[in-house]
Amino acid sequence: MKRGWLVAVLMLLVVACTDTGVDNQDTVKIALEAPITGEQASNGVDMLKGAQLAADEANEAGGIMGMQIEVVPADDEADPETGKLVAQRMVDEGVFAVIGPYNSSVGVENLQTYLDAGVVTIHLTSNEATNGQGFTVQPKDFQTAPIEADAITEHFGARTVAMIYDPQTYTAGIASQLHDLLEERGIEIVLYEASEPDQDSYVALLRRVKKLSPDLLYVQTYYPQGGSIAMDLERVGVETTCFMGLANQDPAFAEVAGAEAARRCWFSGVPSPQEFPTAQNYVTDYQATFDAQPGTWGTFTYDSMKLLFDAVERAGGWNADEVDAALAETDGYEGLTGTITIDPSTGNRVDVPVVILRIEADGSFIVDPDWAAESGFGS
Repeated sequence: MKRGWLVAVLMLLVVACTDTGVDNQDTVKIALEAPITGEQASNGVDMLKGAQLAADEANEAGGIMGMQIEVVPADDEADPETGKLVAQRMVDEGVFAVIGPYNSSVGVENLQTYLDAGVVTIHLTSNEATNGQGFTVQPKDFQTAPIEADAITEHFGARTVAMIYDPQTYTAGIASQLHDLLEERGIEIVLYEASEPDQDSYVALLRRVKKLSPDLLYVQTYYPQGGSIAMDLERVGVETTCFMGLANQDPAFAEVAGAEAARRCWFSGVPSPQEFPTAQNYVTDYQATFDAQPGTWGTFTYDSMKLLFDAVERAGGWNADEVDAALAETDGYEGLTGTITIDPSTGNRVDVPVVILRIEADGSFIVDPDWAAESGFGS
């Protein structure tokens, strides 16, 4: 199934197109916005590949409602200002829909650009500020924080917690929600500290954590920062339980932290493609097409694209207003990531597959078997 995929992507990133999202021929353009380059590129490229697989399957089957699908890569570099420019460029190129963005800090700045232009929007942002700005199959922060609170208090049995968070939109938002949930449960927060992602070292901060000797250290950052913190935890010799928030789930985490340091931590996150029972064909096709192992979020962009196609078919064609209405009525769609029902009042997924994870020796994420047994996950 090799298609010269990387060459095509590079061409699409630099060539500006001028025809509309649903042109007068037989092609519809769908943007995939993600951090395709930069520190979070491993996630962004995986998202692009997941979306491309869904489009390839549709095209090989004759298209959707008579239209072939063209995926347009939209690289926002996880930067809000770049994201605003990218969104306007996608609108100018006439995309019918956008899958993404991924980063909440980008989405709060650029989702409205898509919506104002009538672009069908299925984002992967998790901050509650993006509720109602299109649709998502991604876990939201207010859905994830209670699961993390349960894990901290019940699975780990912590009574004192230190918290380090990235001050960006998603990470700061979920850290604040978790802070309040833990305090409501009588947990003592001994440290609550914002930490910039471009720091050279976290040793001084982690020495403070070591002196406080909390039962658990919670780190809500994106993976490059989280990986550096895990590495410095090893250097400083902090013995407390290390619990990383969902944005740290990235195939490159162990590369940044080092395998031994990474394996000392637990993570909130979502099952890997290999652990979703219905994603086995996806894993095989992904490996065959890209000669690589699938990452975390490609299954969610694949499901987002397939959900869009399902809505187009239920709407009877490529009319944006009718497709939006069909998406809002989604109930019981069976995707790779589980059953998807959309709350029409927010555009959010009702039930989300958030789990507690460990890292294997090869750097891959698996659902923590002890947590799974306690929670009944998979039963």
